[in-house]
Amino acid sequence: MKRSLQVVDDSDDTPSAPLLVSLGHELVSVVDTGSGVASARFVDALVDAGAQRCIAVSDERPSLRIVIRTARRSTEARLRADALEAGADLVLGSVRPAFARRFVSACASWANS
Repeated sequence: MKRSLQVVDDSDDTPSAPLLVSLGHELVSVVDTGSGVASARFVDALVDAGAQRCIAVSDERPSLRIVIRTARRSTEARLRADALEAGADLVLGSVRPAFARRFVSACASWANS
């Protein structure tokens, strides 16, 4: 007997994996509540400002977690986003390259003092 499968979530709100950057001695995790495009753009801005991209870190935990809000379409995506934001140290409403430059500059001055 054949029957059709029920579609639970037909949106493209698949969770993205966190991206890691190093700012001096600090490991920073960046993730967005959408597909990962916003976090990739923010990490690119951080790297342009002087951060170093990290590929994979085995045991080291990020000292700072940044979450970028994006439009959430489904209820399931909203629940995932709420959980990500609850565990974040910093929640950004959007990608701001000017903020990325100032953030890297502030972290560099903390590392040098």
